[in-house]
Order: sequence, then C-alpha cells, then structure tokens
Amino acid sequence: MSRRVSAAASVKKRQRVERMQLLPSLLILVPLCRGQDEWEAPEYCRGSPCPQFTVVNKTTDFEERLYVATAWITTKIPNPTAYDLIAASARLKSVAGHFDAWPVLVNVTNGKEYALSWFVPPNMNIPEITDPSVQLEIRPEVNVYVRVFRGTPSIDQGKQNANELCKSLRKAGKTFSTERYAGAAYESYFALTHHNEVWIEKTQ
Repeated sequence: MSRRVSAAASVKKRQRVERMQLLPSLLILVPLCRGQDEWEAPEYCRGSPCPQFTVVNKTTDFEERLYVATAWITTKIPNPTAYDLIAASARLKSVAGHFDAWPVLVNVTNGKEYALSWFVPPNMNIPEITDPSVQLEIRPEVNVYVRVFRGTPSIDQGKQNANELCKSLRKAGKTFSTERYAGAAYESYFALTHHNEVWIEKTQ
C-alpha cells in the first residue's frame, strides 16, 4: 500500500512540474497570438481611429507601408486656398458630423486637381449622402511610400515634401505614381505640434 501511495504522489509531483514548465511557453504564446489579431495604432494617432497598416520597409528618408482596404468621404477643392479648404471641410462635416478620426488627406492629381478626404473608421455608419459633391470611396489594399515632416501643414509644404520623396524614391530605384500624391495631417490646424506625412502609391 505504501508503495502505491508513494507512486501516486510521484506521478502528481511530476504533473505539477510539467505544468510549471509549460506555463512560460503559454505566457509567450498568448501575446504573440494577440498581436496577430489586434493592431496597435501609432502614437501620433493619439488614441483616435487611423487606417491600419504594416511597415514593409523603412529607410532614413521614407518608409513603405501596406494599408488595408479603407473607406473615405471625399469632396473636390476648386482652388488650393484657405477659403476653399474650409468650405470643403464644411461639406464633409455636413455628411458625417464631427468625429475624431485621422488622418485628413489633401489629394493632389496632376499638380492641379485637389480633393479633401476624411478617413471613415470601420465601425462608423455614414448616413445616406445627398450632397452630390461628396462621395464615399472604398480604397483597396495598397502599398504607399511615406515621408514624415513637421510644422503647420500647407499645400506648399505638401508639394515640397512630395518632391523630396520623389527624389528619394528615384535614388532608391523604386517605382511609384507620378500623377498623384496626398498630404496627410493628424492634428487640428491650430495644434501646437504637428505630425504630417506625404503619401505616394507604389506601382509595379
């Protein structure tokens, strides 16, 4: 009888040791699995919804990001003036109301066509759009080259940084769209500090 009790105790002790040895592996596995399902937005999003992306490559001059498919509301800007930018923002606000999501994009096509876009978070329902000057865009998954710059954003700053990004991409032997770029702002125009970006789509 004593041998049986001793053997049973030995088995239980071995099982406890095996469980203790398995615990560190489980603790490592849990955050790894959680990281695959949850995306942590960058600090400059300041806790607000931002388009989800993965950094594919990063250099001292630019980085390449892979963005998931995203939704935006967009309206044209007749002229790149403060008045027209404010009017464009008012049109988008009339459709979506006020919501805290970033970035705001100023899209420039062929150097002369301008449009303003607001990011629509995945869980947000946009009401029916009755203003024909405002469109809901679903943009597919896309690779984008990004250059970061500071200071109060402006049309001219976006253009200058787009030119600098083009130079860096050509130097690196990258292929990219030469017809369109976007300036991305992550704060109010009146914020004390600004994180700004210029985006250019990668081409094959």
